[in-house]
Amino acid sequence: MAKRFNILALSGGGFLGLYSAAILSELERTFGQPISKHFDLIAGTSVGGIIALGLASDIAASDIADSFAKGGTAIFSDRPAPSGNWQTLRDLLRFARTPKYQSDGLRRTIEGVIGKETRIGDLKRRIVVPAVNLTKGETQVFKTPHHPDFSRDLHRKLVDVALATSAAPFYFPVAEHDDCLFADGGLFANAPDMVAVHEAEHFLGVALADIHVLSIGTTTSRFSFAHASGRQLGAIGWVRGQRIFNAILATQQQQTTYMLGHRLGDRYLRLDAEKSPEQSNYLALDVATADAQKTLRGLATTTVQANINNPSLKGFFTHNAGAPTFFHSLPLVK
Repeated sequence: MAKRFNILALSGGGFLGLYSAAILSELERTFGQPISKHFDLIAGTSVGGIIALGLASDIAASDIADSFAKGGTAIFSDRPAPSGNWQTLRDLLRFARTPKYQSDGLRRTIEGVIGKETRIGDLKRRIVVPAVNLTKGETQVFKTPHHPDFSRDLHRKLVDVALATSAAPFYFPVAEHDDCLFADGGLFANAPDMVAVHEAEHFLGVALADIHVLSIGTTTSRFSFAHASGRQLGAIGWVRGQRIFNAILATQQQQTTYMLGHRLGDRYLRLDAEKSPEQSNYLALDVATADAQKTLRGLATTTVQANINNPSLKGFFTHNAGAPTFFHSLPLVK
């Protein structure tokens, strides 16, 4: 008899990840059990990776969402999104030579959620978290030891993995761990859905017909340019309104959704919201104002309400993920 295998895939998107965490919190409240109990593999990139690490630590989604909201202005700022060329130029000059933000606030927020010393070997759920290893010039996916060959990441602290997957160019310093430099996994897998499906098929031996994916976005799956923007876009033009970042995030997600829609059919469910033009004026990757928080939580609530009676969504929460087999473990502390 076929055994269902549930994957939870969480996209990156900076502070817009509050939308993802709020959806998970609402789903947890609705179905009455921790999210992690229903998923056999949790994948996350950038802020999605931070949320994934928290869920795999059996931390309540509501606690993750609240911690992220509370730490938002310490990670980023309470300034609204810049508008107009002069504000964009001023914003661009602020990180012409150094990152726009330092990672101290992000580290404190992450440690407040998952602790300072917790390691991948302490997790009770399977995870995959993409990053880019700049030292090796390769993509890298941090993993629990759910395969006999996977022992490399066992001793890594979760906070180091979280900082690596979320070290977004321009926004945060390059992360450093074990003498290697890391950048945001969103450079190649902002939507980690395909990474997770490959992991299940290739390393866990799961048949494609048994795989079900719940993919949760960060309101970044759509973008478009107006002809009035012109064609001669320089640095200011591409940075204005976070155009370059929106284009990268949206096109990755669109292609992932398209491909997995073909491969999985109705076993692939994507939850995301499309911001209105008015909302887009006040939401951005690094805008953590009180109004932005309310808007993101409101969008999350309406997304859940629109999907709560969807049989595909309910199917994820009637499944109980069994305890995974891990082939390596941390030494016992005497």
